[in-house]
Amino acid sequence: MKQKTKEQTMEQVEKNKFSEITIKFGKGMLGKTFTGKDGHEYTSVKVPNQDPNDHRLWESFVLRANHIHENQFGKGMWAKLPADGHTTLRRAVKSIGEDGKPVWDTESRTVSNKELKGMVEAYKNQNRDTQKVSRESMKKKLDAKVAEVAKNLSVETKLSPSKSKEMAI
Repeated sequence: MKQKTKEQTMEQVEKNKFSEITIKFGKGMLGKTFTGKDGHEYTSVKVPNQDPNDHRLWESFVLRANHIHENQFGKGMWAKLPADGHTTLRRAVKSIGEDGKPVWDTESRTVSNKELKGMVEAYKNQNRDTQKVSRESMKKKLDAKVAEVAKNLSVETKLSPSKSKEMAI
């Protein structure tokens, strides 16, 4: 009997376990901290636009303030989210009202936390792409320089015997 209860508790523990993902972002992405209706502190986190030609305001999402932690070794921040969860992103949108005056409205959408991680950490991939391009161009420059030096060495002018004796002395 005791064996069955042990197996049942192990199964319950595994069911209660859920996978988490860690999102990492810079301190500059933190928005304002505010107190919610429930009395807890919340902080908004901004998500930069992935398209450099998109000049709209950045989207943001809200996390409990005590769930956002400072990176121990750097200038960054991190938070853990459930891997199979969803998060709502909001963005302020300006439109023109009937009277011709600007009216601000909120646009919102829901994304999976895995997709959110990709959006927040997109800057990492952009840096890798630019580094890859610069490395390739440096390799091309290096290959061209090596070929040029090899060509100059093969066309090396021979010194006359008298000049070589002078250089030796």
